[in-house]
Amino acid sequence: MSSEKSEFSLDVQQVGHNTVSQYSAGSDLQLDRNFIQALEESIPSGISVIDESGEQVYVNDSFCRMFGWDKSELLGKKPPFVYWSDDDIYNINEAFRLTLENRAPKEGFDLVFRTRKKERMYVNVTISSFKQQSDRTFYLANVIDITGRKKTEEELISSRLFLMSSLESDLGIIIFSTDLNYNYIYFNKAHAEAMKFAYNADVEQGSNFINYVSSEDDRKLLKKNLDLALTGQPTTFIQTFGDKNKAYYECFVNPISNEQNEIIGTTFLARNITSRIETEQARIESETKFREIIDQINDAITVFDQKGQIIIWNNGAERICGVRREDVLNRDIIDVQLQLTPPPNNKRHIIENNINGILTMEASEKFNHIIDSEIIPLNSDSKRYIQSMVFPVKLNENYLFCSVVRDVTELKRYEKELFRVSQEKDRFYSMIAQYLYTPFNVFNNFSKLMAEELDNLPIKEIQKMARMMSNSASNLYGLLDNLLQWTRMNQGKIAFEPQLLNLREACHESVSVLNPGNEFNEFYVNYFIGEEIEAFADKFMLKSIFTNIFSYFIRHSGSNCHIDVLASHGNSEIEISVQSETSNLSHENLNEIFSASYVTSGKGAAEEEGITLSMLLCKDFVEKHGGRIWFASQDNSFKEIRFTLPDKR
Repeated sequence: MSSEKSEFSLDVQQVGHNTVSQYSAGSDLQLDRNFIQALEESIPSGISVIDESGEQVYVNDSFCRMFGWDKSELLGKKPPFVYWSDDDIYNINEAFRLTLENRAPKEGFDLVFRTRKKERMYVNVTISSFKQQSDRTFYLANVIDITGRKKTEEELISSRLFLMSSLESDLGIIIFSTDLNYNYIYFNKAHAEAMKFAYNADVEQGSNFINYVSSEDDRKLLKKNLDLALTGQPTTFIQTFGDKNKAYYECFVNPISNEQNEIIGTTFLARNITSRIETEQARIESETKFREIIDQINDAITVFDQKGQIIIWNNGAERICGVRREDVLNRDIIDVQLQLTPPPNNKRHIIENNINGILTMEASEKFNHIIDSEIIPLNSDSKRYIQSMVFPVKLNENYLFCSVVRDVTELKRYEKELFRVSQEKDRFYSMIAQYLYTPFNVFNNFSKLMAEELDNLPIKEIQKMARMMSNSASNLYGLLDNLLQWTRMNQGKIAFEPQLLNLREACHESVSVLNPGNEFNEFYVNYFIGEEIEAFADKFMLKSIFTNIFSYFIRHSGSNCHIDVLASHGNSEIEISVQSETSNLSHENLNEIFSASYVTSGKGAAEEEGITLSMLLCKDFVEKHGGRIWFASQDNSFKEIRFTLPDKR
């Protein structure tokens, strides 16, 4: 047996080397040389022949090229062959066993071999047996390289596994497909759970999807979109679904086509976006509340990003700057500030340097510090004084810059007015001290003189000093009385109780309190006032107005003072005129006596003392009624004071 195998092996080697002509008639393998040559050159697959003992007696050139070994390294060898892979040795032995038992499958065996370079190679091996004339059995193996196919199959399997893993994952992706009659072809776990959650339905493969949807509105909407997909129209929509429980879903419906491009069903993909919708709604609600809050703030609040783009502009900014929100959002803060800045600071390079220093955080010393500046609102030609402060806000990895601007124009005006009033108050107190100094000095000197020289003074001299002391006392009393009333008036401590008063009677009562025999020159008052004329006024204040005006004219007249009082109806007011011929009024602007600045300016003569205060008091009382008072005539010898009171006819 062994000699036969050896002889056969030699003959096969000779056949492999194109030496068939050397075989005798008794050779076991008779093959035509041309046939062998044609077979070797035309077949790309590897061919191997093994005898009954398992010895490899033939390999073709393709087999050698496939695995990289020479024929001399392969022929005459027995298993395990060098091209067998240790990774697949079990399957290779199993293939041999099935072949020997004549149970080899027609499609062959998929095995793993290895090349001379020790690289894995997937092969398909089909084995067939044949007999020679010597009745010896040989096994021919046809070997095909299927490495590329195997890799493709592995990738396909991997893709399928990945796809199935994705479809069945817990990422909230809902996937199902239906046929033309809405019956399930496939659904994943997420879809089954969603149907249970929404409709308390336990879905089954092959059953009708529409029948599980218990909500009539949901059923109509889903059927509508499935029908559109069956016509070839993909649809996308966001909708709430659910009967037992409701949730938001983002849905994608697409048609399924076969190789003939015929629509055979639909696929439905959906994502539960309830959390996203709720988060978005909460964000919108939060932003709305935030904007409502900052819009209620009177200060201008502006926010810009690191590119200098304005992203927030509240109502206060609209009001202070005169620029609407829609006109500045997403604009460059530099352009807007340049538009509002008055000369000489409205230079672009100046503003750019300031803003860029903020955006790059290089001018951090400007953060959280109040800066005084000016703007000209777009809806105005006048300057507005503002105080601004800017500070950075870190959001994630970026910065936003918030600017808070307050309009302090009125505050500046109040500060100036307060400063002016404070100065006038100081001057006022100084003048009051001077006014008080004169009468008190008279008292002091005369009382000292009388105390030391009373026995040596003639009676006429004593009477003269007493008269002068009396006049000083009267002046002092008038000054203190007017000062007290004016102070109480400014403090709001004088009651204001207007009523209908007969104007003629009020004027007459004011005259009766004057004492011309002592402190005034002789005077005469003529009334040109109708008995029916009534004024809506406070009785005390009206009498004080008349008394102080009469006293003013009497003090500045000669020995005899004639005063005329006239009254007439106007538009919802009564105009009263007090006229007199005077020779001692030579002020350039008599209306100044109705101003506190006149008292504090030092223009009033020392002898006027309480008189200028009395005219200031007249002005305050008239204005308390809503009226006006002024000098109507400044003729050298004729003076007229007019004032108005409400007419409540």
